[in-house]
Amino acid sequence: MVKNKYFANQKRKEKHREQRITEGSNLSPYDPVVQKHARRFQFDWRLITSQMYQESRFNPKAKSHAGAQGLMQVLPRTAKELGYSNLTDPKESIAAGVEYLNWTRERFSSDLPVEERLYFALAAYNAGYGHVKDAQKLAEKMNLDPNVWFNNVERAMLLLQKPKYYKKTRFGYCRGSEPVNYVRDIHQRYLSYVTIAR
Repeated sequence: MVKNKYFANQKRKEKHREQRITEGSNLSPYDPVVQKHARRFQFDWRLITSQMYQESRFNPKAKSHAGAQGLMQVLPRTAKELGYSNLTDPKESIAAGVEYLNWTRERFSSDLPVEERLYFALAAYNAGYGHVKDAQKLAEKMNLDPNVWFNNVERAMLLLQKPKYYKKTRFGYCRGSEPVNYVRDIHQRYLSYVTIAR
């Protein structure tokens, strides 16, 4: 059954072949726009592209059940605060998303190592700054490192789904598996992109 599903179905094989990224090919249809805005805020453009794929699968018309729109799935009210109004326009959506990621990054201490600060920024982009701060405080209480995301704060974040833990936090319940998977998936894809695109 598995062989038939993935190898016998010609349409499926062609679809996967079309989506395959090889060395020297573009990561997305929006690489030049991503590179421009990533440079402006000193992000690695391949990380932004990985995040964009995670958010919308490169679909500029994507819309979430919560009302987030466009390639970077920014909420219209957030975009408006940043000065953007048309989130279905790829250029505006990318600009708004990168600027918002930078805003979340700036809310965390500049004393954090660069990579850790970025992981926290991604988690905040997904779940909100308050929930990430709650997870950092909980991590500290659990004798985990509140300044390290992987295997530390991410473990505390998962516990914010349980009443025993979230009832004692400032921002309450958080579907913690979402930001944990979000950061992990973006990071893994980014590592792959680094080997393909220079």
